[in-house]
Amino acid sequence: MTEMNPLENIGSSDLRKGVQWIGLIAFAIFLASILGLIHFPAAPLLGAMIAGIAFGASGSPIRVPRPAYLLAQGAAGVFIATSMSPAIFVDAVQEWPLLVALTIATLTVAFSIGWIMNRTTGISEDVAVYGSLPGMSGAMVIIANERGADARIVALMQYVRLAAVIVSVALFASFLPDSQIAQMPDREISPLSPIVTPALAALALVAVRIKVLPAAGMLIPMIIGATIEATGWMHLQMPHLMILATFGIIGLEVGLKFTRDVLGHVLRLVPAVLLSSLALIVLSAGLGLVLMAVTDLDMKTALLAAAPGSIETVALVAIATKANVAAVLAFQTVRMFTVVLLGPFIVDQLMRLPIWNKCAPSRSET
Repeated sequence: MTEMNPLENIGSSDLRKGVQWIGLIAFAIFLASILGLIHFPAAPLLGAMIAGIAFGASGSPIRVPRPAYLLAQGAAGVFIATSMSPAIFVDAVQEWPLLVALTIATLTVAFSIGWIMNRTTGISEDVAVYGSLPGMSGAMVIIANERGADARIVALMQYVRLAAVIVSVALFASFLPDSQIAQMPDREISPLSPIVTPALAALALVAVRIKVLPAAGMLIPMIIGATIEATGWMHLQMPHLMILATFGIIGLEVGLKFTRDVLGHVLRLVPAVLLSSLALIVLSAGLGLVLMAVTDLDMKTALLAAAPGSIETVALVAIATKANVAAVLAFQTVRMFTVVLLGPFIVDQLMRLPIWNKCAPSRSET
């Protein structure tokens, strides 16, 4: 029997992956085009996410390369910065009691849903809470893994909710009127923008090494870009192709997380995870309506400000649907920092409460 050359195996594997990448990208473009034809907001993001879910759940081994995802994070930060203004800082200072109140209310809802998940499914307390915390899906998975929690179940809860949030907020935002504040006056684009914009996005490759700052790959380019915009030094603009690539890569990163292994391991939890995700979305929408009632924010902006999704995806939807981006970012940023920086400490304190020790089903086997 003729033995196959190992180099041939490698070449064949690379060829299969290359073909799958071509199929995945083509499918994502097709779905995004269909969504774009019906004027669905954030069509590249949603199309790529749906395509990624289809390939990931079917067992495809391809994954978004880490450098590509980091560059997409950086580009998302720059894209967000181009729509920012000093208004976001003014809002944060003037409305800080409201920002804190909404953050506490959202976290209370999330912890309550985590407690119910523990009661009804038997998953461990820390997994239930980490899986329910809104704000930074990737960060919660990393933190859960480092602290010994089952990161597979946390990933399932986080990414199912993230997918549900993207679909729901994009859908509802498309039916709501644009925010008047979102209509920014035209500004002259700097001739240096084609150079500065990709350079800022590339900073994500270095910024990610800053471990003390959550989502540094996105936040560092966003902060620098926002400073440039706020000082009036220059107005940046991202090329349309770069925007499409940013949406697409982030969508693929989320969608491909739904692998066969992850879904197979916790398949029985999917109905409960979906219900808990929908419950968190509905309750957060209720908080958004309360926010609208006590402020002068329009409904679209208030709902996005309270949406329990990752800041980059919510911000991208806010920009695409012409919400008040400054207000949305003010609320989302405060919650993100609270969740990522204080989440582990708060979870440790919650684990000591007696409510976890009464009538809980046995923990799921992992």
